[in-house]
Amino acid sequence: MDILRDGEFHSLGVLSHDADKMLVVFYDANYLSQLIANSHISCVITSADLARQLPERLALGVCDDPRSAFYNIHIFLFEKTDFYWKGFDSEISPEARVHERAYVAPRNVRIGSGTIIEPNATIMERAIIGENVVVRAGAVIASDDLEAKYVGGKYIILPHAGGVLLEDGVEISNNAVIMRSVYGGFTVVGKDTKIGALVHVAHNARVGRRCFIAPCTIVCGSARIGNDVWVGPNATISSELSVGNGVKVTLGSVVVKDVPAGLWVSGNFAIEHSRFISLIKSIR
Repeated sequence: MDILRDGEFHSLGVLSHDADKMLVVFYDANYLSQLIANSHISCVITSADLARQLPERLALGVCDDPRSAFYNIHIFLFEKTDFYWKGFDSEISPEARVHERAYVAPRNVRIGSGTIIEPNATIMERAIIGENVVVRAGAVIASDDLEAKYVGGKYIILPHAGGVLLEDGVEISNNAVIMRSVYGGFTVVGKDTKIGALVHVAHNARVGRRCFIAPCTIVCGSARIGNDVWVGPNATISSELSVGNGVKVTLGSVVVKDVPAGLWVSGNFAIEHSRFISLIKSIR
């Protein structure tokens, strides 16, 4: 890789992320405006042709296969350095109750006072769990997700270098899975939020405070859910979307675009609820 302009990065991410001083990969000119608009990006790996379109403020590395270069940097930082995470022995508050049949990784876990970990729950490395949290039987916290990238004629699976943060008062019900983030930072479940059975919260997602996420819901990667949001059973929130404060998502809905604060949406694909009801009535 040729370095055209030197620069400094403190994190890695994709074009939609907002971590501090990010290194990103850029390989599709259709996303140029998104890259330029994201002030969190400081360094870019790209091709020689695309490099000509990027502003002078960005540090640049150029190579024939920018995606492979970016992913290899990520893997190297995860495996060979403490860039993403500085390890520690697990810390469990003496006021927490961890069932003897639960698994808690011996390193890189913190569990706060008053927290309950039920039988057969699994707490993997890089889980930070606050006070008065409940993790029900069979739930998995801080697992790797399936982040597959097709590069060089084959799929590679990226390591998940970040963690999971469960804030105080969170409840994770039976067999729900909360995945670690990919490029450092945390997948977050906010204070007093309740996550139903069999819910999947993917890497880098952020769920706000006092939310209710009903059973069998899927929250896809890097989705952002505000505070006081209600999501019905079997709903899907697609990746990298923003769902505003106070939104209601009806059962079975598939959300594929941002939802403004206070809206009620229904359907597949989800639209404003009253409009959805009108459409149903017109079909009848």
